[in-house]
Amino acid sequence: MRTFCNIITDGMLDYLVAIYELSESNNRISTSVLAQKMDVSSAAASSMAKRLTETGHVVRSAKAGIQLTDQGRLAALQLLRRHRLLEVFLIEVMGFTWDQVKAEAMRLEHAISSEFEKRMEILCNFPTHCPHGDPVPSEDGHVQSENLVSLAELRPGQVGELRRVANHNAPMLRYLTQMNLEPGYRVKVLNVEPFDGPSIVQIENGTTQTEPGGLVKIIGRSLAQCLFVRLTEQPAA
Repeated sequence: MRTFCNIITDGMLDYLVAIYELSESNNRISTSVLAQKMDVSSAAASSMAKRLTETGHVVRSAKAGIQLTDQGRLAALQLLRRHRLLEVFLIEVMGFTWDQVKAEAMRLEHAISSEFEKRMEILCNFPTHCPHGDPVPSEDGHVQSENLVSLAELRPGQVGELRRVANHNAPMLRYLTQMNLEPGYRVKVLNVEPFDGPSIVQIENGTTQTEPGGLVKIIGRSLAQCLFVRLTEQPAA
């Protein structure tokens, strides 16, 4: 397997990816938070964090917690790039569904060569995003940014295109498929119930409506918080 920034074990890489993913939603990453993410004991997470500090891939402090260095961030993004390319490949070439690809990609990401990775990218026509809407990092660690907001933040009358599903839980993805709601679909918020209640939305598949007026669905707040859209319309004043 290709070496990512002098990382010598698969486990070290997995920890770096976990730290990167946690850093996207946490201001401070503690050992206990990392342990929960990796489903290991706090002692095991602390031991690995110490090891990654010694190799120069993370820095730790009582105030800031665990943070990636530039080298650690690049290693994490290189593995994420491979993982997300694999997810696209598994759907477009192998015929898997989007709720199946995360587990399969995790089994393969440490086994394939850099040449296999390059050929996957060419075969899939240089994808920019994985099936769940996460950007595919470039080889040098650049990540395409996009101005997205959670569906839970939208008010009645606002319209957006679903771009990213933050939670890759397989049962949840199958539920979204049953709702005809996947990245690329258009969502209009009709109403939001008070007291952290659900959003009532109208769903359309791009420019082709699935039925007159689009499908009307009720989406609970916890699910809506995992769905990120690019706003396309604002409610009339």
